Amino acid sequence: MKSYFAHIAASFLLLATLAGAGGAQMPTTQQAQQLLQNPDLVNQLRQRLTTSGLTPDQVRARLVADGYPENLLDAYLPGGTASARDSIPADDVLNAMRSLGVSDSTDIEGLRGSARAYQRALRPRARPAAARPLVGDTARTPAGERIFGLNVFRSTTSEFEPNLSGPVDANYRLGPGDQLVLILTGDVELTRTLDVTREGFILIPQVGQISVANLTLAELENVLYTRLGRVYSGVRREGATTHFSVSVSKLRSNQIFVNGEVEHPGSYRISSSGTALTALYAAGGPSDIGSLRKVSVRRGGAVVATFDVYDYLLRGDSKNDIRLENGDIVFVPIHGARVRIEGEVNRPAIYELKEGETLSDLISAAGGFSASAGLQRLRIERITPPAQRSTAGRDRVYLEITADQLAGGNVPSLRIEAGDVVHVEAIDARVRNRIMVLGNVWLPGTQGFTPGLTLSQALRRAGGAKPDAYLGQVLLTRLENDSTRSQMRATLRDTTGAVLGADPVLRDEDEITVFSRTEFRSPRYVAISGAVRKPGQYAYTEGITMRDLVLLAGGLQESASLTDAEIARLPADRAGGVTARTIRVPLD
Repeated sequence: MKSYFAHIAASFLLLATLAGAGGAQMPTTQQAQQLLQNPDLVNQLRQRLTTSGLTPDQVRARLVADGYPENLLDAYLPGGTASARDSIPADDVLNAMRSLGVSDSTDIEGLRGSARAYQRALRPRARPAAARPLVGDTARTPAGERIFGLNVFRSTTSEFEPNLSGPVDANYRLGPGDQLVLILTGDVELTRTLDVTREGFILIPQVGQISVANLTLAELENVLYTRLGRVYSGVRREGATTHFSVSVSKLRSNQIFVNGEVEHPGSYRISSSGTALTALYAAGGPSDIGSLRKVSVRRGGAVVATFDVYDYLLRGDSKNDIRLENGDIVFVPIHGARVRIEGEVNRPAIYELKEGETLSDLISAAGGFSASAGLQRLRIERITPPAQRSTAGRDRVYLEITADQLAGGNVPSLRIEAGDVVHVEAIDARVRNRIMVLGNVWLPGTQGFTPGLTLSQALRRAGGAKPDAYLGQVLLTRLENDSTRSQMRATLRDTTGAVLGADPVLRDEDEITVFSRTEFRSPRYVAISGAVRKPGQYAYTEGITMRDLVLLAGGLQESASLTDAEIARLPADRAGGVTARTIRVPLD
């Protein structure tokens, strides 16, 4: 607890130093929250309520019994709305926490002092415009440049939250703060709630005091067979007439220290069923330079476990993620060799490799090749190790893995060096084994090519030509081996696609174009102007009359003269410079 308040004091000392250094150095609200984020007050309150073993309904009932509003702590319960950026908890909130028994007086006073210092640090002060920090870009990092695994710890999830109220497995070790439930059935029917005291024992009426500190649940059952059997004759391993069961109803919380290269190093209150992943997630996970492969747990000055987070992320294996005990230190060192893999793999990213891991291990971590990966070669851009930099200008080199080495999809066991960038190329985007039928057919588009396919067969697959198709010539464009194109042509017998004369045999990548007679016709129109409602041009159709055109124009305006109209028509012979002939016709 002293180290906890020392950390808070150090944070506020740093804040006060920044604030006193001049207006230009006064931290912003965001900077102050970052300085105080570990441990922030709201999360500390929520953590204490979460690890108390009380359900939300029990918390509300005890608040009412102690004279507080029922919903006073709702914002700090699991799933509540309070966050680190909200207003500082009021004194009645802290008093209620003490009344519930989830925090002692020293703890509450420390939180109260932190809250007041936090309020002073975040009090707004005017600063010159030039001193205000600029807001930088927050563009999303491309997939191939992300450090694999860190996003798991940056998101809001309950994946790593420990079981707070049991049940726990038989290997769970008991300690002060746990609460047990003992149930006897048979000749005797009773239930006992047993608290593990600070001295590490429980007291069972008529049975006496039993030391349980550091015992597992399985070991406690063996002890209870002996101690209960002295008082209740029916309790025995064989032929029992009185049976008992013991379980953990409330878990204690342990003080765990997370340090090294993590986002928010410090002290955390973690449920006694929490593991190294639980503590790591509480601290925001490794920083950008922290290791995911060598997370160690130190207990009593010795390393008791080393956890590889990749085992969990890639294979779902958490067997080395040990349960933490009070005072444990979770330490994250600086990362080892990192390698970037990009291109046609299922999970392009930056990966951390252990000593001895090879290109094959890297491809496996990246999820293997994607379906569009071209396995003719792999390229590796390498920074030459310092000991090998004998020639200036050769600090970066390219290595190439050939198709022979990748035959059968096997990746060679090539040693990978720190800083390597592996490029997996995509296959050629060109599509083969197809033909195209374009233009005036019912089903234009791409068709699959089969050897021996003829022009008439391809047109029938396309539904045949439309009724207005121009049958005189169909163009067939062919792609030659040297990527040039040659032009061929054919004549159709009818719109079914039957070819007049020899029926051309098609090749891969041929393009067939069928034309429409309409494409070769010039647009024809008539125009109307003057006292009509919608003057303008209208499409010419065979048999259209002046009356039809007036109707298309919306009829005459009220100001129109109803005696006659003038029609200007192109002459049959334009000799002599005559461009139009005028006809006057009467109106009815």
